[in-house]
Amino acid sequence: MQLSRLLLFKQNTATKAIIHPVSKTHISRMALPISSPSPRLDRFGQAMESLYGSFSSIEDPKTWTPPPGSGGHRGRYLWTDAFGVVNFLTMHSEYKRTGNDTIGDDRYLVLAARLIETVHDVLGRNRDGRSRLRGATDANPLGGGLRIGKTDARGPDGDGQYHHYLTVWMFALNRMAKASGDLKYNRQAIELAKAIHPKFFVDRAAARPRMIWKMNMDLSEPMVKSEGNLDPIDGFVVFRLLQDTAMEAGDDAFLAEEIDDYRRTMERKGEHFVSSDPLDLGMTLWTAHWFSGRERWAADLAGKCFEQICQSPFVSIPATQHKTVRIKLTDDSR
Repeated sequence: MQLSRLLLFKQNTATKAIIHPVSKTHISRMALPISSPSPRLDRFGQAMESLYGSFSSIEDPKTWTPPPGSGGHRGRYLWTDAFGVVNFLTMHSEYKRTGNDTIGDDRYLVLAARLIETVHDVLGRNRDGRSRLRGATDANPLGGGLRIGKTDARGPDGDGQYHHYLTVWMFALNRMAKASGDLKYNRQAIELAKAIHPKFFVDRAAARPRMIWKMNMDLSEPMVKSEGNLDPIDGFVVFRLLQDTAMEAGDDAFLAEEIDDYRRTMERKGEHFVSSDPLDLGMTLWTAHWFSGRERWAADLAGKCFEQICQSPFVSIPATQHKTVRIKLTDDSR
């Protein structure tokens, strides 16, 4: 699934995958690709099919049930499926961009919606599937958060809730709201944010609050009490994206207090530690990029990430380009 992870957050670029219909006569049936803007996008689609099955076998996207390919409990894993939602939206966007949407086919948007529904129905419930998580109701199905989807119920790697998984899912819901024009998805993300936020904080009202890395399945007690390196920045950025979308639609600033909690936590931690781990490094750079063009802290963090990337054995960037890109990141913040 690494290809999908690498391509996840490129929804605002031209690097989006597309599967075209075979004909205009069977519009209710999914179709194999007959052409693609690039081989890279073909590989994108293949990566998605490796998890979610052959798209050509789906006769009606509205009745599709995502197969249990995400590797988690009852076939769902929150991190992987968050990437899956955004990838479907990328495919939908590319379908529109390439001018092949002559029949108004929103198949990939529908598949994203079905994946969201399935994740909420599985990971928003207890492991036996019989009842919702504590705090959730039919009116607010995300009021109890969302389980990680770990295979084991207990143990050091047992099921529970991760803050950074939840914020990635909130981002996926936000992008669904943007792509579909249906603000219910952003409202769901805000409801999820409101539900989980206080559970991951210790001394929230203090001047120097701190966060919890992992909570148990019903958010009643911590499983790992240490603080995640990226969690405060994740919350600070994603919650602001949710609030911006809400306010653009005329809603209130629902998350102002929560955003301030993350700000104070970031201030307590001071200068952010940039890991050399490729996944952590990539996620930090992605998180910072949302505000690197207008806020100094984000530009500085992005610059530190780039410097770490230049030293990484996994990439090769000519030394002559290092200073140029570093200056560009700094200039964008002014």
